[in-house]
Amino acid sequence: MILSMTGYGAAEARGEKIAVAVEVRTVNHRFLDLHVRVPREYQFLETEVAALVRTTIDRGRVDVGVAVRNAESDVFKVDAELAHRYLEFVDGLYAARTSAALEVGASGATAKKPLPDMVALLGLPGVLRNREDGAAASPEAAAAITELARQGTLEALESVLAMRRREGDALRADMLRNLAAIEEDTDAIRGLAQNAPAEYLAKLRTRLDQLLSQGGVEPQRLAQEAAIIADKCDISEELARMASHIEQYRALIGAKEKAGKKLDFLLQEMQREANTILSKSVILEITHRGIAIKTDIEKLREQIQNVE
Repeated sequence: MILSMTGYGAAEARGEKIAVAVEVRTVNHRFLDLHVRVPREYQFLETEVAALVRTTIDRGRVDVGVAVRNAESDVFKVDAELAHRYLEFVDGLYAARTSAALEVGASGATAKKPLPDMVALLGLPGVLRNREDGAAASPEAAAAITELARQGTLEALESVLAMRRREGDALRADMLRNLAAIEEDTDAIRGLAQNAPAEYLAKLRTRLDQLLSQGGVEPQRLAQEAAIIADKCDISEELARMASHIEQYRALIGAKEKAGKKLDFLLQEMQREANTILSKSVILEITHRGIAIKTDIEKLREQIQNVE
């Protein structure tokens, strides 16, 4: 089964007072790289959400964002005590700065202290919260919020999987086209390779006749040398293994199991066979076909980078 590692899904689960929104984004990565972001006061949700993701996704970078809000209205509460402590801390910094400036005689040391930026103050961690505080929630309320997070995560993951399947179908079609091109070139090389020993012998005879101006070359000796070289240039085993790899590749992308890592390994083996074929090639057309095979293998390698 071909699943793309690129996906997106979002969902919201609503209770009587609380709504939990979950957003999941996935991109390609060699392993599972999971990042879950939850509000500071709802850290107890992180373990549940991460476990659900791991049961669904095996590979890729996964970013999950969880937001909890009041379901009835966007009502917030301000932690006035915490805001006051922030202001006290700022006052202390300002006083220290003014004192230091007076000691060195800097101008403007007695300038009027600026008024606090209320928008910035509300944006400080913990100052502005939903009216339902996860940290202070009762066990019953925490359980209810956890269940909503679970529902939202499952629904978002379903959307992610649907998108990954669609992308995977497109990848599968492209891979089949590239695989067919590799198979065609492999079959062509198999036919060309049958004439390789005779062609090499003819080239060798011509070359030696040019080099030896007297007496020619002993036919028996020439045949022995040609047989040795022809054996070294034999690519029948490489072609057989390439055909086997192509068959396995086609079977894997049509199977139900996730095949990204296995396909990656098969591509390494196919690349190795293509390199050996090129290194043994004595016919120009085989070389051209071998280069075409390497090009299509590289295309498959790029595609497999986004397959789970």
